[in-house]
Amino acid sequence: MSTVREISASDWRIWRALRLRALREDPDAFASTLATALERDTQDGEAYWRGYFTRPGPVLIAEVDGAPVGMARVVVEDGPAHLYSMWVAPEARGRGVGARLITAGLDWLAAHHPGRTLRLEVVETNLPARRLYSRCGFAVVGPNPEDAAEIVMEHVPDR
Repeated sequence: MSTVREISASDWRIWRALRLRALREDPDAFASTLATALERDTQDGEAYWRGYFTRPGPVLIAEVDGAPVGMARVVVEDGPAHLYSMWVAPEARGRGVGARLITAGLDWLAAHHPGRTLRLEVVETNLPARRLYSRCGFAVVGPNPEDAAEIVMEHVPDR
C-alpha cells in the first residue's frame, strides 16, 4: 500500500534523491536534464533543492513501505495551477501510486483554491502517463506552444 504526504524544505534530501533518480531513469519525461540538475547541485547544493519549496503549492511524495517511490508538485500562481515533476519509480508503477499523487494534488487544490483548473504538460508519446492523466479526469487541450514534443492537458473541477 502506498501513502502520499506533503514534504517541506527540511525534506529537501528526499526530493533531491527522487528528482535525480527520475531524471536518470526517465530522461525523456522531463524538460530538464540530469546534467543540468547535477550542475546546479554542484554549484548551489542545498539552496538549489530548497528552491523547489519556495513557490506556492504542495510538494508531494509517495511512499511504499516507507520508501519514497513517487513525486509531484502543484504550483499555484496566476491562471491555472500546474502539476510539475510528476514521476513514479518503475517498481511502483501499475499499483495506483500515480493516481494517489494526482488525487492528493487535486484534493489540496480544491481545499485551498476551489474551482481552480490544474494543467500539465506531457510528452505526447508517453502513453502510460497520458492514460493515467485521462483516468484522473484530465483532458487534452492541445499542443504545448513551448515544446512541440508535448501536449497540454488540464483538469477542470466541477463547478
